[in-house]
Amino acid sequence: MRKSLQYLLLVFFLSLAVQPVEAQIFKKKKKKEGNVQGFVLQEAPTPEEQRKALERQLVSPVRKFLNRFNLQVEKSYGYFTYKNPLEGVSVIRDPSNQFLYIVPIGEEGGGVQPINAYNNWFNRFTELGVDRIDDDAQIVRTDTASVVFTNTGRLNPITLRLTYSFKKLDKGHFQRTGEKRYLDEDLLRIGAGIGFGAIKFRRSYNEQDVDPLLRSYELPTTEFATTKMFASVTYNFYSMGDFSMHADVYGGVWKIKESLINTDNIQYDPFFNVGLMFQTRFSKYFKGYIRPSVEMRSYTMANDFVSVPHQYTIFSIDLGLLLKYPTYPRNKYSADMVQMEHVFNGKMYRGRPFYKRQNPLYGQRGVNRKARGSSFPVIKQKKSKKGAEKGKGSGN
Repeated sequence: MRKSLQYLLLVFFLSLAVQPVEAQIFKKKKKKEGNVQGFVLQEAPTPEEQRKALERQLVSPVRKFLNRFNLQVEKSYGYFTYKNPLEGVSVIRDPSNQFLYIVPIGEEGGGVQPINAYNNWFNRFTELGVDRIDDDAQIVRTDTASVVFTNTGRLNPITLRLTYSFKKLDKGHFQRTGEKRYLDEDLLRIGAGIGFGAIKFRRSYNEQDVDPLLRSYELPTTEFATTKMFASVTYNFYSMGDFSMHADVYGGVWKIKESLINTDNIQYDPFFNVGLMFQTRFSKYFKGYIRPSVEMRSYTMANDFVSVPHQYTIFSIDLGLLLKYPTYPRNKYSADMVQMEHVFNGKMYRGRPFYKRQNPLYGQRGVNRKARGSSFPVIKQKKSKKGAEKGKGSGN
């Protein structure tokens, strides 16, 4: 009896000693099983993230970037008015040799020898050897009378522009879904350009109406080749369907061909051009526009003694074409006849040339009519002459 009691007590104490060890081993094992390496919880991608991922897969990022740029070609038909207001000089017509020339105010009295006289203040100062002004010479001082020589002419330049587009936000889609999606239509275009054209005067002389005895000023040349470089901003303020209206402003520097003018005496002023662009869309990548505009140009011929301004106001109608690099390439697989934008072999393609609409209602085959009771268009088949004659002979 005593041995049995001792045996039970021994078993009881051994069980108490083993329980903490088993609990500790179980905890370590449970902790080890719960520590799973490389498992990270992730949130499901948003619809916008899914759309962008799909777009990266289907569309070339290089093409998407190049599509932001626009190449604009413009041909202008312009008419200009010219003014040559004289200030700080005296205008003199010499009756003996019929020269018309200018001198600084005060020198017409003969107090300065030799007199600084110039008979070409249009494109280069040509000095005259005048030692004395005749008593019967016609003299008009510009501080007592406003002497302005005028003329008209035309300017028909060609202009090239490269602009970058900022797209319009689809406000309706953004209000409904909170997702920013941009339309194909441009909201703002900024860029730079260069233009070439010739100023051609209608008359070979400039007129003034202050003094008939001064008569006109004969031009040494009636045509100037000019170049201009500028920066431009174009804002789309009205759109309806394929038609849109843009406020278009640009300005920069210009110059006359150096062989036609004395570059040491000329000072060019910056020019500004303001126009209203009426644009129509032929496709996503090809547009045309008409742009009435007004442009202000001027330059000054100056030396140490006289300063003579020349001012041009140009009114023109510009006819332009705008080309964009297509976002999607043409599908070169001949069996693919899909005309709309479509996915082919994991890439996005367009089915039409850049100058035609990209998403017409029907395919590129000529559609004649719809089958009765069917929503599919029927493509008109061309019959050969032999087949037509055979049909007539059968009486059907």
